[in-house]
Amino acid sequence: MRLPHKEPIVTAPTHSPFHQRLMHALRSWRRRAAERRRSRADTQHLVSMSDHQLRDLGIGRSQVREVVDRDRF
Repeated sequence: MRLPHKEPIVTAPTHSPFHQRLMHALRSWRRRAAERRRSRADTQHLVSMSDHQLRDLGIGRSQVREVVDRDRF
């Protein structure tokens, strides 16, 4: 008498710890790169503003560098 054939239990493949650390590092790098791009674009926009626009924000032309440096760190 033969036993009925059972399908093997298949589980989802798991990633190795190395792969998980690598993917985490890549995501972190991409996030930091995007933040740097946004920061650079914001800085360029702020530097290119007219004195009138800067006064509307409540800062003067001489304070732009201070604002940019303060938010950098």
